[in-house]
Amino acid sequence: MPAPGAQYSWPLLPAPAVTEPFRRPTFAYGRGHRGADLAGAPGQAVLAARTGVIAFAGRVAGRGVVSVDHADGLRSTYEPVSAVVTAGATVGAGDPLGVLEPGHAGCPVAACLHWGVRRDRLDHLDPLVLLRPARLRLLPWGADGPP
Repeated sequence: MPAPGAQYSWPLLPAPAVTEPFRRPTFAYGRGHRGADLAGAPGQAVLAARTGVIAFAGRVAGRGVVSVDHADGLRSTYEPVSAVVTAGATVGAGDPLGVLEPGHAGCPVAACLHWGVRRDRLDHLDPLVLLRPARLRLLPWGADGPP
């Protein structure tokens, strides 16, 4: 369940430790870390962070990958995951996508989930920002009404 005001929720429960944070690349194909790595346990349920439609569920370069398209135009991706969903299926926030597999390179614990979010093909975002409530900014009305 999302935090009050947030639209996304943790894909692992309870809320996990972050073992490797997001690092935006300086250019499209530059070095960086296009997601956040979350500490988990082999076989732990991986959950949809928000309602959406499964865009992909399968193996890429030997790793299980699940991608979900969301109504806000973002795509979230989870790996390494042994999927229990299929492409085209609709999932709700918190629905199981599969179970966490061990073997994520550089993971300092038994298993890590790489959670990535992108807008368009190359615009990767920090998924942890989506867990926070949206910030509202109120603008004053002038004598003539709203700005």
